[in-house]
Amino acid sequence: MKHLPWQDIRQESSELIKVAVPAIFAQLAQMALGVIDTLMAGNHSSLSLAAVGTGVNTFLIIFSLFFGLTFALNPMVAHFNGQGKFEQIGKVFQLGMFLAIIFGLITFILLNNIEPMLNAINVAPDLVETTSGYLSALSWGSISIFMFLALRSSNEGLFSTRAIMICSFLAIPFNVLFNYWFIFGGFGVPAMGAVGVGYATSLVWTLLFLFLLIFTYRHKPYKNLNIFKNIQLPRKPLVKEFFQVGTPLAIGILMEVAMFGLIGVAIARFGIELTGAHQVAMNLASLAFMIPLGLSVAITARVGYWMGKQQHRQMRLSGYCGIGISLLFQTLSVSIMLLFRYQLVGFYTDDLMIIEIAASLLFLAAIFQFSDGLQVNAAGALRGMKDTTVPMMYMAISYWIFGFPIGYYLAEKKEMLVQGYWIGIICGLTVAAVLLLGRWKHKSKQLVSPAALT
Repeated sequence: MKHLPWQDIRQESSELIKVAVPAIFAQLAQMALGVIDTLMAGNHSSLSLAAVGTGVNTFLIIFSLFFGLTFALNPMVAHFNGQGKFEQIGKVFQLGMFLAIIFGLITFILLNNIEPMLNAINVAPDLVETTSGYLSALSWGSISIFMFLALRSSNEGLFSTRAIMICSFLAIPFNVLFNYWFIFGGFGVPAMGAVGVGYATSLVWTLLFLFLLIFTYRHKPYKNLNIFKNIQLPRKPLVKEFFQVGTPLAIGILMEVAMFGLIGVAIARFGIELTGAHQVAMNLASLAFMIPLGLSVAITARVGYWMGKQQHRQMRLSGYCGIGISLLFQTLSVSIMLLFRYQLVGFYTDDLMIIEIAASLLFLAAIFQFSDGLQVNAAGALRGMKDTTVPMMYMAISYWIFGFPIGYYLAEKKEMLVQGYWIGIICGLTVAAVLLLGRWKHKSKQLVSPAALT
């Protein structure tokens, strides 16, 4: 791009940060809900901890099929917002809630018939009954969580991330209260252990949905969107666009989740110390990832807004500002990981062997922070352009032609074990970052007039 006035860069960066900071805190709050579940289940018994852990991993397989689809609502709303088609924004909100009910019902059925799957993947027999009970209890919140996600993504397209952050933090004390009540019993409720965690989570998901529904209904700037008026079945063109944008997103997320999940399963064969070190280091890396992930939400919304306005120069500026901000944040997180890796790992365990291994993995995690931030924010910018099919292919190449095969070769053939798989992760994320950044540069450059190009 040509040299732009500093005030243009500063203004767009400021707008991005206004949207991104609440999105980041919302991600952290929602992550905290899962951490609380794990801690409180572990405080009850080792069986409850194992059942919740197994149940969450099983649920994520089903959840990932639909979760990525809801991402399509953000750029759809953002485009209509930029075009000033406010009635269409209301229709997108309605579409999201309609499809959320369908996704939730399918998930409800699957979670209540999960025992054959658990037996098929050789879950320990003493775990199957408790895990099935946990997932059955969790199923009662399946419609609520998809309704919340649909409203969340739609609100993000209108830059309303602060409301999502507030709703997410409001849910935390209820999560602690409901977990304690249903895990240990009281006030007429029997102690249910891991199954109680499932019921508590269902209630928290319902509260999340209701909190955000109330905001969406009462927020005055939304009155002219007619979200809750003239409710009709979604029209075919809108449904078609949703699946065109969302299906590649869902497949891409599923491929990424599958790679990390399969690596986790493979590492579990290497013993308690290596598995524990992997879990600790990956948890810290996931925590750091919340910053670029929240920023990607803002990039999608801002890029989509300028695309809707057909202001392509501003759209390109927004994408590059977001990617630049991500690099600054990643520099900070990398510095913290490198300088304080032993102290960070020490929060999780006092086992000296696990601390030493996890600290070495955290060094590798610091390396892939840059690639991870670049790939997720380049993908966010492309999502704002509704460009999702080619990025999905790039993810397939990155994770399953480079990432996992390289990790497998180094870990299993070269006997580098857990470090080998982590080097594979670095390779996969780096390839993804290079491909997606190249795609963003090419696609955004095509839309800008020749005079504005380098």
